[in-house]
Amino acid sequence: MELTEQLIGDASPYIANLVYDIDVRMVFMELVDAPESQRLVRRIVFPGVDSFHETNLLNQPDDEAMDDVVSIQRLDTHRVILTTYKKEILLHLSEEPFTETIE
Repeated sequence: MELTEQLIGDASPYIANLVYDIDVRMVFMELVDAPESQRLVRRIVFPGVDSFHETNLLNQPDDEAMDDVVSIQRLDTHRVILTTYKKEILLHLSEEPFTETIE
């Protein structure tokens, strides 16, 4: 199973929150059920962040558009690349990503 499908599960790919907390070395991404209702349903956690590199994929920021996950790919044992509509984030992880259901 591809990492994208494994982590997103039955949630939509639409992102409500995407936060890098440097103090706890984690990236948190919260997904909603649908862009219309925007009810939080799933949190994807990338723990043990050893390095974080973000690249903007848009020529101009589009703050009005809701961001969504395009893919989550494992490059090797410790590197994951998270691609969204707006950005690409390269993570070097010392721990495995996991998910939480938001109720």
